[in-house]
Amino acid sequence: MSEKKKLVISFSGGRTSAYMMWWLYNEWEDRDNWEMVTVFANTGKEVEGTLFFVDECSQEWGIPIIWVEAKCKDKNGVPFSEKGWSVKHHIVTYETASRKGEPFEEMISILGIPRQTAPFCSQQLKREPIKSFAKYIGWEDFYTAIGVRFDEQNRVNDNWVSNKIMYPFIFNNPTTKRQVKEWWDKQSFDLNIHPDEGNCDNCWKKDFPRLARNMVRVPKTFDWWEEMISVYGGFNPRQEDNPSYTFFRGGKSVTDIREMAKMSQAQLKQITMFDPIDSCSESCEVF
Repeated sequence: MSEKKKLVISFSGGRTSAYMMWWLYNEWEDRDNWEMVTVFANTGKEVEGTLFFVDECSQEWGIPIIWVEAKCKDKNGVPFSEKGWSVKHHIVTYETASRKGEPFEEMISILGIPRQTAPFCSQQLKREPIKSFAKYIGWEDFYTAIGVRFDEQNRVNDNWVSNKIMYPFIFNNPTTKRQVKEWWDKQSFDLNIHPDEGNCDNCWKKDFPRLARNMVRVPKTFDWWEEMISVYGGFNPRQEDNPSYTFFRGGKSVTDIREMAKMSQAQLKQITMFDPIDSCSESCEVF
């Protein structure tokens, strides 16, 4: 009997990847030929509703979900230095998972603030910890399942074949956003977060109308982002000049977003209509 192939299911904490995980374990015709493990990478800036949903999926469906967080420094606070930079993983649970951005800040303290021109946060806080966990359990050769739907094929990684990425809801069970919603409407529970809260609460990938709405609705959530800019905005490990970095594109600050929050949504849409960056929603690109 041939050895089973290995599959890491990357659970983002959103509805699509949750449904994908359930489908792979329960309806995928080829599931008996695979050894599967589900991993959720917590950045410390996901909202509580997302964390609760991840735990609820595991409890309701009886599917073990491994929670990992990026670990960039040893117990003495010294950065791991394999090949100059290394991210390891730290296993946590729903109860012990970071809620105050600790993994995120640890990364920033070494690499600086992620932003439009340096979008390294998903790789360092999600992809690398997941890969580290796979190595920890002895998986050197494995595939990764990503929750990208049939109606968002523009998100497919150009090197998905060579990188052994699988898109079940594109190639195995073509599924659209409408179908995901219809499936969840039949379930006994659901993701209970505000539409603007998906991903890290005030992720720099979110468009300015979304960030402005968050500023009106939950202004305290910007305190952490403002603190990070204050502490690390002048830090760049790759050069010796005196930069002034912020998370938000166009060099916008939290103060700028406070001013945007005073505008109407129509005004905001007008001034950002040519913004080339797509706003994130439930999840963040991992692979």
